[in-house]
Amino acid sequence: MMVSCPRCGTRYRLPPRSQLGSDPTYRCIRCRHVFAADAAAEAPALEADAAPDEDDDDTFTFEAPPPDDPPEPEETPPPRRAAEAPRKPMKTPARFALRTLIGVTFLYALLSVYLRTHPDAVRAVFGRLPMIGTSLAEKRLDPSTVQLANVRGSYQRVKGDHLVFVIAGTAINNAPVPVRAIQIEGRVIGAEEQHQVVFCGAAPRDVQDLSVREIALLQTLEPPKDWSVAPGEQTSFLVVFVGPPAELREFVAEVVAVQGQARRHAEQI
Repeated sequence: MMVSCPRCGTRYRLPPRSQLGSDPTYRCIRCRHVFAADAAAEAPALEADAAPDEDDDDTFTFEAPPPDDPPEPEETPPPRRAAEAPRKPMKTPARFALRTLIGVTFLYALLSVYLRTHPDAVRAVFGRLPMIGTSLAEKRLDPSTVQLANVRGSYQRVKGDHLVFVIAGTAINNAPVPVRAIQIEGRVIGAEEQHQVVFCGAAPRDVQDLSVREIALLQTLEPPKDWSVAPGEQTSFLVVFVGPPAELREFVAEVVAVQGQARRHAEQI
């Protein structure tokens, strides 16, 4: 099929209509005129046996315009990532401190249980240490091996005209071995309850010539290293309350701890 430009008359050979689409328009390459290929602009069709002159410079061939740009595909969301592996918790100072505290507490609990259930083994190990080894090596005896006798209590006036309450008595060693330390606890009950612990062999026999400060100091002392009570022997004790409670109704004295001679001493004997 042929078509001519209505302005300048330039003729064009058209490709099959199937390649042009519906209602195509054209632009003349000479005069740049835009026109539609309607019936008024179409030139008479050539006969089938009449071939167009291939040397005609005024004849041009239109190529089918490129099809419209295909619509851009819609943006698709990025593919979902595979399930990420769980992140490892970051180590923070607070978490580290908490774990350390839990670990130390657990170890302390285990150590406490062992010390409670194996006192002899622990004492044997620590007994070899200097400074504290001697006291740890001493064998602890049952407090019931020491019997208290002639326990009495009374108010006394001491230096400075202070009124104190004194619990006195005798401690008898019923153990089969010598003891070097006997701790006695005295209690007085009145408007309030008071406790005082002393060592036999360190407390004075009489307090009337002592001041309140001297009495308090003497009751914190331990007996000398060479002090001991042989089996069947006895020693006196004195527990002083420098500020006894008002309305005192009752007093009690009992043995709370007994230590035997150090094991190395016992072996030499």
